[in-house]
Amino acid sequence: MMTALVLATVSLGCASGPATATSGPATAPAGPATATSVVPIGAYAGYKNIGGVAEISKLIGRPVAHAMDFFDGTTWTTAVTSPAQIVPAWNRTDYRMTWGVAMLPDSGASLAEGARGVYDHYFVSIARYLVANHQGGSTIRLGWEFNGDWFPWSAATCPACFVSYWRHIVVAMRSVHGASFLFVWNTTVGTSSLPPTSAYPGDAFVDIVGMDVYDNVRGSPNSAARWRVLADEPYGLRWLSSFARAHHKPVSLPEWGLGFPPDGGGDNPYFISRMAQYLKAQPGLVSALYWNYGTSALSDAPRSRAAFARAFG
Repeated sequence: MMTALVLATVSLGCASGPATATSGPATAPAGPATATSVVPIGAYAGYKNIGGVAEISKLIGRPVAHAMDFFDGTTWTTAVTSPAQIVPAWNRTDYRMTWGVAMLPDSGASLAEGARGVYDHYFVSIARYLVANHQGGSTIRLGWEFNGDWFPWSAATCPACFVSYWRHIVVAMRSVHGASFLFVWNTTVGTSSLPPTSAYPGDAFVDIVGMDVYDNVRGSPNSAARWRVLADEPYGLRWLSSFARAHHKPVSLPEWGLGFPPDGGGDNPYFISRMAQYLKAQPGLVSALYWNYGTSALSDAPRSRAAFARAFG
């Protein structure tokens, strides 16, 4: 575990005062300078669906090390109490867990209030539960896809508020004795509602740089065209690699999966193969969590399923 950096005080718009990094990992190990041939595959397969993650292990013929689940962010009460319904199930496995942690409930809260530290105590409660229940070293996927406009913590309306609030949460969770969480700053591919760099909390408050990527690109009629957009668009996959390298951070893909018409390719082994090539080229890749759920489930896409087995087995 690396010691956190101490960040100098920086004024950030609506915040009453930025948090300061405390004990805990300031950055995850950057990993080797060369690419990996064995991708650290994991999966999300639905709420407490341990068997669904195990299906990925069977498919590729080797154990997967990573899994993901979400705490219920509907209200502050569910955000604090839902870990007790979810964590024990996953503690019966050996997976390295990534937890989706909402920054705001569905209503009645704001980034501006979070930036003032009003909600810090909720995250202390979550951290205490995780530490007390064998998850003090897990990965916290905080406020994912913040550069979109579909979650209440969208940074589009106040990037400075998002940044200050993120810092408050990280400091609050790291303050719990025994905590060694890794925090993944998780964009959605592309610019979406704002350039993600405008809401970067700073290296002392981010351990992993992540991106969600699906085979969905509006107006791209074929697989090769969609892939070129995903790879080369501003804040696409090439940007992810260069940004992480510039900040000495490892990379993760907390969500990736197939997309479906009219904007996606459906059962598309080309996308699976190109993603495998990309992932194998990433030095220090932490995890690549396939969204094996809903319309991206490999059980409903036989050609992609076969490509996945070849690529990652």
